[in-house]
Amino acid sequence: MESLGSSLPVPNVQELAKENISAVPDRYIRPERPAAIVTGSDGIPSIPVIDFQSLFDGESAPAEREKLHRACKEWGFFQ
Repeated sequence: MESLGSSLPVPNVQELAKENISAVPDRYIRPERPAAIVTGSDGIPSIPVIDFQSLFDGESAPAEREKLHRACKEWGFFQ
């Protein structure tokens, strides 16, 4: 089994809930940023569509992988 490195020890949510903290620790706060809205040519938001066959096609694979990456990062899902 390969080593994937180590992570910093951080308390889990249950441990934080047991403590009487008055503020959320900085490591759990993400800066606000406007959500990217992907729209089709008609101006209506469109859910990303990923062609799984293209993920393994030599020529179109890099572009399709980028679409998959953006769909997961920006939307959290895809069709």
